[in-house]
Amino acid sequence: MKITVIILIFIVVSGVLQHITHETFHIVVGKLLGLTLISAKLFTYHGGSKVTFKDEEEVINNSDECIPKKWIIMNLAGIIGTTSIAYIILLIYSLLPIGYIKLFFWVLSAMFLVTDSGYSVICSFSKSGDLYLVSKYFKNSIFIKIISISMLLLNIMIFISIR
Repeated sequence: MKITVIILIFIVVSGVLQHITHETFHIVVGKLLGLTLISAKLFTYHGGSKVTFKDEEEVINNSDECIPKKWIIMNLAGIIGTTSIAYIILLIYSLLPIGYIKLFFWVLSAMFLVTDSGYSVICSFSKSGDLYLVSKYFKNSIFIKIISISMLLLNIMIFISIR
């Protein structure tokens, strides 16, 4: 029972850390690219989070599909950044001795590996979320879907292979 409670706490903490990390990448990269942050709603936007930049609606509703590359980079920053952090967490996990800290990093790596790659698959098929502008930029290319599915499968295989 004790280990179950500990794992549940680790899952909640890992989920919160992953979510905040994902949104932070959007904010930092967006600001570095010169975008003006209007709001960051963490856990209060329809049960999730939303980072809003100035002129975002105009870019999203742009019918001529001429999307500035800085918006593509900012949209990809959450998924790519969080996945990169996941690989660093795996490296740390592999160096730790057996114990609760290693268990925490195991749960943390699962959360960081699977959630964003799973989210990218959903976004690529639903034409929403972080990949909406990316899909629009690449004219809804099948390659966005293939890359998203491949990343999810790769991350699941990596997670399954760790001990």
